[in-house]
Amino acid sequence: MKRKRRTLRDDGNILIMSIVIVALLVATGLGYMKWSSDERWDTAYEEATVQAYFLAQAGLIERGLVYLRQVRATQLPTGTVYLGPGFIKDAGDYFNVKVVRVLEQSQGNVFQRSDTYDIYSTGRAEFESHQIAGRSYGRRVRVERDAKLRARLRSFSNYMYLTNYEVTQWDEVIWFWTEDSLWGRTHSNDFIGLKYSPHFFGPISTCRDRFLYYAPDRIYFAYPPQFEVSPVMFPRTAETLRANASPWVSSNNGQFMTRVWFQSEQGIYIYQYPHGLEEEDKPSLYQPGENVVNRLHLGVQSFGAIFIDGQAEVYGCVRGMLSLGTSGNMYLVDNIWYDGTSRACGDSIGLTFPHMLGLISESNIIIRDNRYNGKNDGFGQYSPQSIDNHSITICAGMVALDESFTFEHQNDEWNSYQGTWPDERGIIHLRGAVTQWRRGYVHRSNHGPPHGTGYGKDYKYDFRFDEYPPPYYLEAMDEEGRGMFDIMSWGELKPQKRR
Repeated sequence: MKRKRRTLRDDGNILIMSIVIVALLVATGLGYMKWSSDERWDTAYEEATVQAYFLAQAGLIERGLVYLRQVRATQLPTGTVYLGPGFIKDAGDYFNVKVVRVLEQSQGNVFQRSDTYDIYSTGRAEFESHQIAGRSYGRRVRVERDAKLRARLRSFSNYMYLTNYEVTQWDEVIWFWTEDSLWGRTHSNDFIGLKYSPHFFGPISTCRDRFLYYAPDRIYFAYPPQFEVSPVMFPRTAETLRANASPWVSSNNGQFMTRVWFQSEQGIYIYQYPHGLEEEDKPSLYQPGENVVNRLHLGVQSFGAIFIDGQAEVYGCVRGMLSLGTSGNMYLVDNIWYDGTSRACGDSIGLTFPHMLGLISESNIIIRDNRYNGKNDGFGQYSPQSIDNHSITICAGMVALDESFTFEHQNDEWNSYQGTWPDERGIIHLRGAVTQWRRGYVHRSNHGPPHGTGYGKDYKYDFRFDEYPPPYYLEAMDEEGRGMFDIMSWGELKPQKRR
């Protein structure tokens, strides 16, 4: 009897254990199925997330960048432009595409360009949910990701030295020679001529397949030269500066010469006198007197532009951020330096320096031959410290769209005016950049050897220009006048930053 009861008890335990094991197997199976469905859901979600990201990128490119590249540089938007959505088969769609002009001072930087644009786009992908016990089983799950791209209109200021032609209108090669030192990116669409031993401390490039040499002797290249690079297109007028200039000064059809005197914290003094006066009859630069006309006084410009419809003479100590344009020749009549830098050479410009100037002529930019700029062999007659009698400091980004950056009275034998023999006027201390349609002479062998006429070069690039050029500076454009853009940043917006 006891054995029978023990057997029944054992059978009952086995039955219970069997039920428990079956329950465990069922639970394990269900758990595995749940885990499998979750893994499938996670995999589908990750796949949809990747798709949404690249859909957002497609919106940035197909709508935003294409829009910017199709608009003429002079017609770029001043605010926000909303663009249409797009659909990519078997992937999803993008929407909320917009182009926003950057107006604020980015990251507190006072040099934020006005021709920088942010492009936004949202990508959307879907997948079907097969998650067990989920309310969304069998439904479409939507995944969205936001992307942002910042693009900047390319500027001539990205080059320290830029030319379209390196020869005169009579096909004379203008050589870089021993007295020339260039501290920044140098490029020409033409052949570059190298004579004796110039020094290039920045990258140098040309659209041609080689340099032209004349008696080379220890030419220095800090970087390997680049040949057969793409050309940089030149506009012939400064349309953006014209459109944003205030004030716009008239020369009354060439009747007046306009002077622009930068007076540091006192702002800018603009006045005019009759064009064509002999040198001795012109108003004094620093004591113009009361006989000048059309006087105008401006305060320090935080981000301004002035355009003169005619010719102008420019000089003085610059404070603020400004671009000055002329339709005619622009003459540099004395040093142009930033408040806080050395008047003798323009040094001490740091990356966060607060002042900036653009000088843009739709004709030539010419160093005036006067006593301040070394007239009659000033460099040979006076000590190096006598900067009021020789050399010139130019703190600016310069552009000469019709012809050249050059100097007055070059002592060619056919000129009615002839200076002393020799006529060395000093050094051009450029702290900025220079762009010119056709390279102009700044030194000649006239009235030599061993000396000659003109200036040596001390050109140093203002590295702020590579990111933030002067206001309304010249844009790099293609042959149809459309802007060329550089991508500054590109990535996904975090969820808390969704706009």
